[in-house]
This record gives sequence, C-alpha cells and structure tokens, in this order.
Amino acid sequence: MNADQSSSNTDRSAFLKPFWTRTFGPSWVVSLLLMILLGGVRYVAVFSPYPAQALFFLQYAGAWFAPFVILTTNGRYQIGLHERGATAANMALAALAGAAYGLITFGLGMVLYGDSPENWCVTLRDYLRLIELRGVMPPIGVFALFAVPAILFAPLADEILFRGFIQTAFTRSWNPYVATAVNCASFGITYLYFHAIWSDAAGLHIHLVSGGIALALFTGLGLLFTLIRLYTGTLWTAVAAHAGFNLMLIGVAIFVYMR
Repeated sequence: MNADQSSSNTDRSAFLKPFWTRTFGPSWVVSLLLMILLGGVRYVAVFSPYPAQALFFLQYAGAWFAPFVILTTNGRYQIGLHERGATAANMALAALAGAAYGLITFGLGMVLYGDSPENWCVTLRDYLRLIELRGVMPPIGVFALFAVPAILFAPLADEILFRGFIQTAFTRSWNPYVATAVNCASFGITYLYFHAIWSDAAGLHIHLVSGGIALALFTGLGLLFTLIRLYTGTLWTAVAAHAGFNLMLIGVAIFVYMR
C-alpha cells in the first residue's frame, strides 16, 4: 500500500476533522469542551437577569451544526446520525419508553412532594407559567405552544451532544462503561438548573434533597436514552425517546395544572 492510499484510509476512518485533533487533541477532550461551551451558554440563559431565550436557541443550533463542523462523514455515522435501525417500530417503542419515564417522573414528584416548591413538577408548572396561562389560552393551545420545541429543539441537541459526541468519543478513548457513566452524569448535571438550583432576587438557592432526587432521575433518564441508542444503533431512536419524555411531562403538567 502506498502513502496516498494509507492517508486516504486514515481519513475515512477518522472521527474528528484534522483541525480539531491538531488543535485540541483526543476526541474525548473535544467532546468535553463542546459540552462545557454549550452548557455554559444554557446556564447563562437560565440565570441571566435579562430575557435570554435567544441563547437557548443559540446553544441548540450549536449542537445541531456541530457534527458537520467537527466530525468527518465517518464520525457522523459513528455517533448514530444515520437511518439504519430507525425503523417505525423502534421509533415508536423508544417514544413510548420515554413517555413512560416521563409519567413516572411526574407521578413520583406528586407523591413525594405534592404541591410544595420541593416538587419538580411545580418547578415545571412555574417555568411554563401554566397558572398565568390558565384562562388566557385553552390547554390544547398551550400544549401546541410547547410541543414543537419539546419534540425538535432540546431532544435533537441533547442527543447529539450526550449520546452522540460524549458517548462515542469516550468509548473510542476509554470503554463503553466509562462513556456511559460520563454521558449520563453530565446529562444529569446539565439539568441541575431545572429544579436543583434556582435563583431569585436574594440570589442562588439549592433544593438539596429533592434536587438530588431530580439529579438521579435525569441521570437515569440519560441511561435510558443511552441503552436505546446502543440497542438500535442509531441516534434517532434516542431523539424519539427524549421527545416522548418531554411531551408526556408537559402534557401531564398541562392536564393537572390547567384544569
């Protein structure tokens, strides 16, 4: 085999485009830097004293385009951005699994904490402003308002980042068990802002116990998405499961708090 052929084969098997490897090193380092960057933007959007919803869309868009900017064609295939395994049956079962986890998550919050601020369902209610919207919009209208971002924006961005970049990069450099632990723990930590950490005029606060339970639930949710992605071989089933979870959680919250 001559040098040109060897170089061509290396390019075809590469995960990252050469610039990123030369600049930042191994793929697991690049994936962590990407997660820190996008997660940082998300936290700035959440805790900014000014309306910063555009930053949410910015970090979503960053995750959507990252595979085309950072990965080779082979790299995009390795993270699961292909249709192989994305059958109608797999997609439907994945969505149902995510929806079931969403129902369990909501029910557990209601059983443990009822209508108290310690309940992550109350956090979701307040985040979506369901009490304010009651009487202003019908429940089906509120559901439609949140359905599109719940199906498309967050699921695709998160699955590309965690089940795509993190899982694949750490598997390549370490092993699948380390990769799964890092991706699931990172996913849970990223969503600390949802309930565990919150802010008001007095500063930052922590829901220590209920926040810890919510962290465990989101880490477990990441594991569910990971198992679905690994079993089917495609990232699209994890996206479907994530969309099913979001829709169930939002749908049940609207049903309970807007009656």
